[in-house]
Amino acid sequence: MAKATHVWLQSAIALCYLVAGFIFNFYTASSPRENWQPYTLLAVVWLLSSAYVLFRAVNSGIAAELSKRDLLTNVSAQSAILLWNVNDRGVLIGIDGHLEEKEGLGAADFLGNKVDVFKSVNPDFHELLKKAKKGEYFEDCCYIGNRYYRHHFSPVSAGSDGQNGFQCISLDISVENQLRDKVELSQQIFSKTTEAIVILDRQRMVSSVNHAFTELTGIAPNQMVGTRGGFGMIGQPSVGFYRRVLHGLKQSGYWTDEISLRRASGELFTAKFMVALIKDEYGLVCNYVIFFSDLTHIERTHEELRYLADHDNLTDLPNRRLFLDRLDQGVKRAQRSKSQLAVFFIDLDNFKLINDAHGHQAGDEILKEVGRRLLSAVRLSDTVARLAGDEFTIITENVTDSMEVTSIARKIMSCFESPFRVFEEMIEMSASVGIGVYPDDGEDLTNLLKRADEAMYKAKSEGRNGFYSLSEGRSGHLPEAMFFPSELRLALKRGQMELVYQPLQDLRTGRVMGCEGLLRWNHHCRGIIPPTDFMTLSEGAGITSAIGKWTLDEACNQLQAWRREQVDLEYVSINIASSQINDPGYGEMVIDALAKFQLHSSSLMLEVSEGVLLRNLTQACQLMRHLGDIGVRFCVDEFGSSSADYSYIREIPADTLKIDQRLLARTRTGKEDTNLIRALIGIGDILGKNVVAVGVERPGQEELIRELGCNLAQGYLYAKPMSAESFSKAYTRPVATGSLLRG
Repeated sequence: MAKATHVWLQSAIALCYLVAGFIFNFYTASSPRENWQPYTLLAVVWLLSSAYVLFRAVNSGIAAELSKRDLLTNVSAQSAILLWNVNDRGVLIGIDGHLEEKEGLGAADFLGNKVDVFKSVNPDFHELLKKAKKGEYFEDCCYIGNRYYRHHFSPVSAGSDGQNGFQCISLDISVENQLRDKVELSQQIFSKTTEAIVILDRQRMVSSVNHAFTELTGIAPNQMVGTRGGFGMIGQPSVGFYRRVLHGLKQSGYWTDEISLRRASGELFTAKFMVALIKDEYGLVCNYVIFFSDLTHIERTHEELRYLADHDNLTDLPNRRLFLDRLDQGVKRAQRSKSQLAVFFIDLDNFKLINDAHGHQAGDEILKEVGRRLLSAVRLSDTVARLAGDEFTIITENVTDSMEVTSIARKIMSCFESPFRVFEEMIEMSASVGIGVYPDDGEDLTNLLKRADEAMYKAKSEGRNGFYSLSEGRSGHLPEAMFFPSELRLALKRGQMELVYQPLQDLRTGRVMGCEGLLRWNHHCRGIIPPTDFMTLSEGAGITSAIGKWTLDEACNQLQAWRREQVDLEYVSINIASSQINDPGYGEMVIDALAKFQLHSSSLMLEVSEGVLLRNLTQACQLMRHLGDIGVRFCVDEFGSSSADYSYIREIPADTLKIDQRLLARTRTGKEDTNLIRALIGIGDILGKNVVAVGVERPGQEELIRELGCNLAQGYLYAKPMSAESFSKAYTRPVATGSLLRG
């Protein structure tokens, strides 16, 4: 535009001077040759005028260009833009804008240098400059100094040698980058925090929930976003609840409390709940934010801490603190009910030598196993505790007499009869037991403990591996020392032997499938004595055969009577001992008994404990095959008690496996026994054998064996061992036709 104006202006000046020359020539009537001076003057003036116009035009263009450059410089400075110009030789020929590089370097330090000057100062920007020299259009970001820029590179025409120059516009986006980082950080906090967050708009419509919300409630984000369900998960909201929330929001802008919330499954859980108001710059509510966290794990942690405060961390038994509290409560109950209470102090013999010889880790394993064995030897209501080191205690309430106390002491001693397997090594262990009985040994806590402790040291002084009671003034070591063979023989003649029966339950149908006949000696002085206290003596004295024949006849006779009374029962089982397995005539004795009482052979099950079976494996298999051929059932009792290679069970012709009841009792103290039970059940399933869980005393144990796949159970949860008359009253019902035929 400026160039066109300049041309027209020069043309107009030339025309003016041409007209002036024409007028002058008209009035003077002279030719230019005759009067050349005026014409020369006009030509000079025209030339001067044109030169002046040209000067003005050039000066105006330079001023405009300078103005543009100043404007560009001002814009660059004001808008935090850097303009870079690099020629085809890679030399920086222009840097517009305020440049602050590292170490205080500015534009003057780079102008006139090649782009490689940035190699050591700013390697990232240097790489971009090298890429731009190749003639590419591209954008990228990197730092220059402490500022973050977005760079727009564009090539200019190549030079004579084919190399490209380029231009770069660098826009400072440091603030934008910081804001983006803050937004990303906020999003990560929102998504990864363990506290559930629900964001609602001013109409209380849910606009967003985080991942923790879904984890805690089980509600997917698409089920909440766009709904008014923010407060719908509250367990039991009321008008008063909403009033409290609104009052808190009005007073302080937030409200918090512990309330019940509902998961997607309908389960209620306790949560720390807070609602907060978010206002905009004008003070108007723009959002509601709900925060909550599940307090269940905190409550569980508190329970665990309380548990740890009262329990030994090695054996998981009650510690001294809980033991003293339970003993104090037990003594007070005994005072009110005027009953007896016994406390047993148990100290392992020569435990220090075991630690020294095998290491403390082996010692710890023995202590844990001692705790498990003691738990399995006493009632569920009794307390087994570990005081310290190798000292254990047991509290039993409501004991009737000294015979019951002695019986409990012998059960405690039986826990040490079998060796302890530790790291594939068998270690023999014994214990000394001191007995204190309320009120005979003391009517208060202090005296009772003192007497039990003194009795324990008395047991040690008398040779260890025994128990002692100060009030009785005697001790015991071996169970058979209490009886004489002649007493056992007289017991059979006097009719002191009896069978009690415990049912076997089918968990799938609730039906009683069979029952186990358990032998008891009703001693005229000592009361009821279990077979564990006299069968060792019986085996040694050769009395087991007579006891076994009586037991067989009694069980068959009773089953025949139950059949007549319409008791729906498939079979009765009895236990057989080692001497019976090795008795060549025992098989014929069984066949004769079945014929005598007109019972089908499947009506009888013979139970052999795993320990007896493994000691007499060949003879036991022969007996099982002989009687199994005619239909007599066989059961491996105490399955899992020997820690043997269980592959032997594949060769045993037994119908049923009864899991050792001590394994089920130990599930309170560790997962290893649960895993063993699962494995034993799996072995039975693979081999097609019935598996019975023995010693089920609590609903939790029943639930456990169900989960592990066991459907047959026996234990106090269903019925304690009872007399034949009580069993008949409890389970009489019409029998199926097939059962009558079998009878």
